[in-house]
Amino acid sequence: MGWTSLFVITLLPLLDYFILGVITSDCCKRKVVGGLTYNLIKAGPTEEYQCLENCIYSKDDEPEQNYCFKQGNLSTECQGHLRVRKNLANLTKQETSDLLHALIQAKKSGTYAGPRINGTQNSNYSEFNSNYNPAASFHGYPGLCPGATLGENPHGKADCCWHGDPRFLPWHRLIIMQLNEALRSNKTYEHVTLPYWDWTQNFEKLPYLIRDPFITDPITSEKLENPFFHSLIPQKNFTKRSPEILINYNKYCGGDTENCTKSYSGLSKLMNMTLTALEETTYVNFESMIELPHNQVHNQLGFIPVGCDDSNSSDPLCYPYTMKNNTYASFDPIFMIFHTMVDFQWAVFQALQEHRGIPYAGDCHPYFDTQLPPFSTHYNSYQATKSHSQGHETVDYKTAFGYKYDELKLNGMNISALNVHLERRNNIDRIFAGFSLPNIHIPRITFNACYPITNCNISSKYFHISTLHSNKKGYKNAYKNSILHYLEVTDHLPPGLNASHDIGFKIVSTSSNAKNFTFTPVSIFRKAGTQKDRITVQWHEDKEEYNYAPFFEVRPNRTNSMRFLLENGSIGVYQYPDKDSFQNCAANRKLVHTEIEISGKEDYYFQNPLQTGCQEENKLVVNRRKPCKSSGLVRETGGNATIGWQVDMTAFSNGICMKPGSFLTFHWSEDTHNVTQLQNENNFNDCTFPNIGGYSAPPTRHIQFPRSGNGFQEDETPYYIVCPLYDHCVKGMKIKICIKENCSSSTTCT
Repeated sequence: MGWTSLFVITLLPLLDYFILGVITSDCCKRKVVGGLTYNLIKAGPTEEYQCLENCIYSKDDEPEQNYCFKQGNLSTECQGHLRVRKNLANLTKQETSDLLHALIQAKKSGTYAGPRINGTQNSNYSEFNSNYNPAASFHGYPGLCPGATLGENPHGKADCCWHGDPRFLPWHRLIIMQLNEALRSNKTYEHVTLPYWDWTQNFEKLPYLIRDPFITDPITSEKLENPFFHSLIPQKNFTKRSPEILINYNKYCGGDTENCTKSYSGLSKLMNMTLTALEETTYVNFESMIELPHNQVHNQLGFIPVGCDDSNSSDPLCYPYTMKNNTYASFDPIFMIFHTMVDFQWAVFQALQEHRGIPYAGDCHPYFDTQLPPFSTHYNSYQATKSHSQGHETVDYKTAFGYKYDELKLNGMNISALNVHLERRNNIDRIFAGFSLPNIHIPRITFNACYPITNCNISSKYFHISTLHSNKKGYKNAYKNSILHYLEVTDHLPPGLNASHDIGFKIVSTSSNAKNFTFTPVSIFRKAGTQKDRITVQWHEDKEEYNYAPFFEVRPNRTNSMRFLLENGSIGVYQYPDKDSFQNCAANRKLVHTEIEISGKEDYYFQNPLQTGCQEENKLVVNRRKPCKSSGLVRETGGNATIGWQVDMTAFSNGICMKPGSFLTFHWSEDTHNVTQLQNENNFNDCTFPNIGGYSAPPTRHIQFPRSGNGFQEDETPYYIVCPLYDHCVKGMKIKICIKENCSSSTTCT
């Protein structure tokens, strides 16, 4: 069964479903059997052990042992089913008091007895001796994941958290569970469950629990130092916030001079962004969109002006220990209840997908079969997160982690009503700025609207966007996420201008670290009553300071078209028939003067007709393809084979077998990849190898390996193969090849 061990004991069943063994989300979360306490790890098959329920348990003092139960004569008691995560605004006085004291206890020095926390930025594990700090350390500081940024950015700090990636939501579901467990570490408060702070509502001040440095215990009336106000980061300083900036940003046209069409009257800015994300019907697009309001909360709460140097800590606006700084954000206690709301938003999306009839298996969830360190590593002693340290294992949160939400409602709407509301949002003409965002931290990108194309002086306090990432410095190939991020501007246009006009956008300013990775957003118009997105690129005769992104992907579940406007208002673009022609700017291009429908899975290759030369900044690739699974391993007569080479290679986690003298062809359909052989298993496991940026990609989309000679040799087995570009190896783009005389499609290295 793949467990460390399994010890089967007997018990007298209390309920019929124990006898039937049909257990899914109804597993008892905490079971006392014969006076001993067992905690649910996961639901899983136990039939071969003849247990009565498909539920797997462990004990606190034996976290590596696993148990299931047969019928017998021991007394049993089920002490808990699903814990309920409540809206922070609805906590009782007792719940508020317990939450305060649970965090006070978790922050006390000497309470932590788990694995030593020693990262790349701070190896002094004695500093992490409270239950709270080790849990907070899983996100960024002190750097417990040294391989996480190695292949992507040499300036990375080994932060473990995922942002700008499909793993963002499952990883943060795990960190909230880890922090919640820290609050339960004191037996007096083992019942405590984190609430969610609904920051999508309009608010004039932060919630009472997190607002002030001192707080009154609602039960005892004792004045306490508020543990939710800030925290002391080991060997650093206290966390700080700038709530007034977030509050001002979130107000929906309230009291300012801006005129709004009020098509979504009364909704906060963060609510509007959340609803736009929930309109998406694929996980990948929802995930990328829900990060936008998340990023704004982080950056507004820890806001610094554009151009401010993070290292200049003498300037209070440059103070580094804030929610804006991904490395330290998790030490601020507001992180917990803020991210519980992000998890709530994912739970709402999951319920919406079920309501829409879109099953989990029918959608694409890239990298959900990869491990999510540090939850999967020796740093983690919490069995619930360690045994669910892959993305797909976090999806069923009720079974995996034993919690549910008080009610899945957003802005007072249940799932059915919310779905109707989301569909009605398309009853008006809408316009979006479509951003291509790099994998670096950008606190603020400010832009203006343009109408006509030469007049770009239309501004709004809402015309900005941000990213959150561990990487603070730009690096080669920082832009590789092709998903367009939609930022709606419909309600922020001045009188006389509406979404149907030919509106464009222009970057006004960006962070100093992102000058070379900030791209002009495209204009996306959606006609009322349709699901068609018309994407417009506005070509300029003179070179602009910020170019369009070199490539992006349109939504696969919508009808899409491309339009290229010239400064005189006409349409014009060079289109190439294939990639080779495009790369060489061959003469077989054609000048197109009409709107172009984007359909099928092929790539579309375009060039600005107003600019001479074959430079990348004059060209654009558009596609709607997003493959989810590798095309697999195909063997040929004689022993050669072909394999789909993509970032997520977990389908081949046990390696593959090749015959002596044979060759393996790696092929891929998109992105830039390469193939490199490593010398030993340690380098392969850790993705550590020299000259990380020295491997250029081949012009073709296939590589035969070995590249020369007589094919695979038995005396060199096994071969450790990785993609050396960016962070691909860390994300799972690697494979072990063993050489055997007798190979079949099912033969592996194990």
